[in-house]
Amino acid sequence: MSAIQSDPRQRGVEDLEGPVLAPSSGRRRRGVTVQGRYIPYVLILPAILTLIGVMGYPLVRVILLSFQNVNSYLRLAVPGLDRWIGFQGFSKVFSDSQFWHVVWRTFLFTFEVVTLSIALGLIFALVLNRVSTGVKIFVSTMLMFVWAIPALVTGTVFRWLFAGIGGVIDYICYVFGGSGMKNHDWFANANEGLYVVVAAAVIWGALPFLVLGLNAAMTQVPKELVEAARVDGANPVQSFRHVVLPIIRPFLLLCTSLSFIWDFQVFTQIWALRQNSPEPGYWTVGIYLYEEGFTSSHYSTSSVISIAMILLMLVVLVAYIRQVVKIGGQG
Repeated sequence: MSAIQSDPRQRGVEDLEGPVLAPSSGRRRRGVTVQGRYIPYVLILPAILTLIGVMGYPLVRVILLSFQNVNSYLRLAVPGLDRWIGFQGFSKVFSDSQFWHVVWRTFLFTFEVVTLSIALGLIFALVLNRVSTGVKIFVSTMLMFVWAIPALVTGTVFRWLFAGIGGVIDYICYVFGGSGMKNHDWFANANEGLYVVVAAAVIWGALPFLVLGLNAAMTQVPKELVEAARVDGANPVQSFRHVVLPIIRPFLLLCTSLSFIWDFQVFTQIWALRQNSPEPGYWTVGIYLYEEGFTSSHYSTSSVISIAMILLMLVVLVAYIRQVVKIGGQG
């Protein structure tokens, strides 16, 4: 018995087991370590400081300008001419009927574009999910090329497509029986130009992200659930509504929120389609802001419009952040 107890190999086993089995005598130190709770804040701190440095001064300057009378380049160049006017700038903008017409037009345009983009994105994603691998790779590659095209180029191309003389769209409509569409001017009526041509250009640029993203989300739907729904007698529409849609709903809500944010501030496509001088009927909030701030040199007025635009976007941004947090919690 004593020989066994004095066996060095046995003592080695006891020495190895001792530190492993012994309970910790004190609390584990937590701090700026991998296990610590402060490490995420340390990692995100450079990004926060960068955002503050890049966006902090412009945002503060916009807020200050909204309470001043800087509505001419002379007052901007000579700060001594500035004076504080309080909320008079806000009262002037919010009592202007044109401002509310522009806001209403922007909401209508955004609602149209987001609705059509999401609907077409879902349809194309479903089709892409049912084709062969080779076709899927080819279509995905083409979508990536479309996504890589700058918005300014997209606007220019759509201006050529919808041109009143020699336009491809006019010719197609004429060939298929639309005799009245020959040499049709799509931009003569601002409603037709904005809600048809501009909307088509914006949707064209938004579809690649939506199709690829929604298709990737659909690949996460377990095939067993879809097959079980079919066995239970569900048709394809019912299977999509009750099985696929609830699973991809978080990503669908994110896509909708991001699409609203992007489309609400659309600028480049309108600017390119109207050759750098959009008529008032084409003014959305982004165009109206540019016209007031740079074309008319109404810097304080444009600052008020910017703040109003930020507040409008915050409503959607809050919903977007809540969805991101919800998805992160589920993960």
